[in-house]
Amino acid sequence: MAPPRWDELASTGVDSMDAEHRLQVSLVKALEELVQQGADPAVLERTVSQLVDFTSVHFLSEELMMRLYAYPQHDAHKLEHARLKQQVDELRSRLAAGGREAGVAIVAELHAWLVGHVRTMDQAFASWCAKNGILAH
Repeated sequence: MAPPRWDELASTGVDSMDAEHRLQVSLVKALEELVQQGADPAVLERTVSQLVDFTSVHFLSEELMMRLYAYPQHDAHKLEHARLKQQVDELRSRLAAGGREAGVAIVAELHAWLVGHVRTMDQAFASWCAKNGILAH
């Protein structure tokens, strides 16, 4: 089953968040292609590191906004971010162990999780902000 595509349904309406989400999805897609091609482990590790680094910065940015604006679902949202970080760590371990098929499956799960997260939790945050006059939609 193919992972969901990034599309306007996954848009939050907040340009800065959407740009970061598109970059995350692009990194996951690049990683997926590299895994499917059986790329050199060093190339895979570099791409995973880029994904981890960018995602950590993005999550921190979102979590700071949620805290700054006293978003009532901050803790649940932050917990979801922690789950994705665990998935990426699992991917990194499996790729290092040479599990290409497992890597393909995990990358597909990451992509699906990311798009699903944006469509639910991030859109809810953006809507709450718009309702409260915090961020322009």
